[in-house]
Amino acid sequence: MSAARAASWVCPPLFCLVLYWPGLWAWFQQDDFAWLSLHLAIHSPADLFTSLFAPKAQGTIRPWSERLFFLVFHQLFGLDALPFRLWVFATQVANLILLAEIARRLTGSRLAAFWAPLFWTANNALGLPLSWTSSYNQVLCAVFILTAFLLFLRYVETGRRRYYVWQWIVFLLGFGALELNVVYPLLATAYALCCARPYLVSTLPMWLVSLLYGLLHNWLAPKSTAGAYAMHLDSALPITLWRYWLMAVGGIRLRDLPLDPVWFTLGVVAFWALSLVLLGLLAWMMWKRQWLAVFLWVWFLALLAPVLPLRDHVSDYYLMLPVIGVAIFAGWGMSRAWRAGWMPGALSLCLAGLYLVTSWPVSRTIASYNYEKSHDVRRLVLGVARARELHPGKVILLTGVGTDQFWAGVFDKPFRVLGISDVYLAPGAEDNIQPHPELGEITDFVLPHVAALKALDTGQAVVYSASGERLHNITTAFYGLAKSAWRPEHARRLDVGQSLLSAQLGPGWYAIESGYRWMARRASLQLGGPRSAEDRFLVSGFSPATQLAHGPVKLSVTMDGLPLGEILLTRANQPFEHEFPVPEGLVGKPAVEVTLEVNRTFVAPNDGRELGAAFGVFVIGKPRPDRF
Repeated sequence: MSAARAASWVCPPLFCLVLYWPGLWAWFQQDDFAWLSLHLAIHSPADLFTSLFAPKAQGTIRPWSERLFFLVFHQLFGLDALPFRLWVFATQVANLILLAEIARRLTGSRLAAFWAPLFWTANNALGLPLSWTSSYNQVLCAVFILTAFLLFLRYVETGRRRYYVWQWIVFLLGFGALELNVVYPLLATAYALCCARPYLVSTLPMWLVSLLYGLLHNWLAPKSTAGAYAMHLDSALPITLWRYWLMAVGGIRLRDLPLDPVWFTLGVVAFWALSLVLLGLLAWMMWKRQWLAVFLWVWFLALLAPVLPLRDHVSDYYLMLPVIGVAIFAGWGMSRAWRAGWMPGALSLCLAGLYLVTSWPVSRTIASYNYEKSHDVRRLVLGVARARELHPGKVILLTGVGTDQFWAGVFDKPFRVLGISDVYLAPGAEDNIQPHPELGEITDFVLPHVAALKALDTGQAVVYSASGERLHNITTAFYGLAKSAWRPEHARRLDVGQSLLSAQLGPGWYAIESGYRWMARRASLQLGGPRSAEDRFLVSGFSPATQLAHGPVKLSVTMDGLPLGEILLTRANQPFEHEFPVPEGLVGKPAVEVTLEVNRTFVAPNDGRELGAAFGVFVIGKPRPDRF
């Protein structure tokens, strides 16, 4: 191996490690806990298949990069995050080596092979994927796309069919990493059109696979029609593209950092200088009919296009794969500048330095922020685990939870990974947390006053503050204040799977089973009344297969005798959730009575009870956002 090739393989990974060092030591946060909890639902081979391939989150199906990755590593290493992080970084090292090889083969330049991975590594888009484990899907998808494309290049260079076959295998496997893999046929076709016309026909069958995958995916997991993940094919597309270009070139985001204003000025200069040089170089190469340049920009646009309709969810990590094309183009420009003479070469080096200097602080800040946030979550989660050891069987109420701790930790229910239930925010704790209605309601995690006071009165609860370096027990002081300050009222959120609010249940309910509670043919409950006409009534539960063995079950719902509507339960062994508007005449009432009735019951074998439907949570509150 030549020294130049060795440098292009060794230097970028070392640069990556130095820049994103905090991300190597990050712990878990947010969606990580959903994937870490997958094993709780696996009791048979059928459950394993469902856990790997059933649509999750925003309708995603990513068995390799999320489900299998977390299942295997959690089984081997538990909640030790370092092995997860080492694997992510090892995967990214493979990406950098693949990129160096592709840049060398595309441009014929060792210098381009050296600079392209460096430019990609410094880009702000890599900050999140290299510091948050759930973003591994971006890193792994890059492996599949880069490997498939390198195999296609080898096929074009040698004509050996084995490279073509292996390209197909990698392409098909890539669908298990990220849906963005569907764009790969466009990359192969674009390269063939620009640089390898005799191989154009060989790329066309892959289009059919991507089309079939897209149709199947939309059938199994329809796209969101509201919320952050709703698709908008409208006049906002150019604006969204411009926002992504601002992030892709870098520099502008220096304004978000606590730095001297001169840094922001430098960032603006860097953005415009780099944009003009890159786009000017593209125009010059097109005039010279050097169509490789067109292909590299098609790479950027093609891999960005699927997320452009997400105008309400613009995120820098969506740029991780698109900016590969720009990185290769910039590396190629560096090599051409040096061939043109020392003066163009020196100018290109200055521009490269400007890019690296203005990108480094942002990329490092993203990694450091995620490191610090994840370790705040770690302190909270492990602190709760210790509290459970000290107080087995008791409800744990938390105060002093910060905004980041809540949204990165509590909101995604990390305690279930440790088998810990009955952990809530204490009433009033939500006042210290910045709301994000687009994500969800903080009040869903607050134990209502009446239940908290009952638990404290009977010694069934303890209160811990998370405001310090360690959780500390403040039960006695908190109880004294709560006893004098809280007034009795009905809870507006009732989880029938826990016993503290059972006083709000009327006739028709059975005992708690596995976090749910069955009703008979008819049952009732009381909730705190709606506070505004915008409030909705949310019903959630579970539909076991035995309940639907003889067809769908119709559930009728009334509130204070006024009919709200019906729910048709059709999906066996699946949770259900439904929202109803509340009658305006009930707004302002301190309490309302909800009545539920099914059109058919069944008797479970060896049970004898008449069972109607199984429920989890009832809520009167603001409309729930389409989180996923």
